[in-house]
Amino acid sequence: MTHKKSKALNQIDEKQPAVISVYVKEFRQKGLSILSGMSKDAQTILVNWAQNVVDRYGLLLQENPAKIKNVADLPCSKADLKIAIKVLLPAYLAKESGDIVDLLKDRYARLSAFQEISQEDKETIIKISDEIGQKSESADTSFFSTYQKYMQIIVSQEKILLDDIKAYINDLQIRKTDSQNQTSQ
Repeated sequence: MTHKKSKALNQIDEKQPAVISVYVKEFRQKGLSILSGMSKDAQTILVNWAQNVVDRYGLLLQENPAKIKNVADLPCSKADLKIAIKVLLPAYLAKESGDIVDLLKDRYARLSAFQEISQEDKETIIKISDEIGQKSESADTSFFSTYQKYMQIIVSQEKILLDDIKAYINDLQIRKTDSQNQTSQ
């Protein structure tokens, strides 16, 4: 059933409004402040897009437990997926939905597992993963250098992504506190 659900979600995005590209570009340039200047309809379009992309990404994570994943499998670019998660976070922080905020933070950091992988490296990684899964002692150690190379990149990127999303969430919480303080004065 998850395959059917995943396929259905992919079909929804095939006719993504061109306006999403404009919103994503503006978000990339101006950050969260673009939301306050958008009409309710525009906000709804952006949030629906973000939710759809993040849901599809969540299904992909469930369906593909490998430690190293191909960036080509993502429902959109890594940069756009980061924006989708950041678009959703303010609403969940406002609702004090800590579990969902933690889930989004985790998904943001897990983007590090998605790398541009050549076909040759992909085959090597699959072979290594299979051998690790079988705990084969006859594994060719020359293959492990390819696997290790990607794992080092992933660990490094994961730290950067985690720091980035924590800073973003802290900024949102400061804005929320400042807004509440201004309202109570």
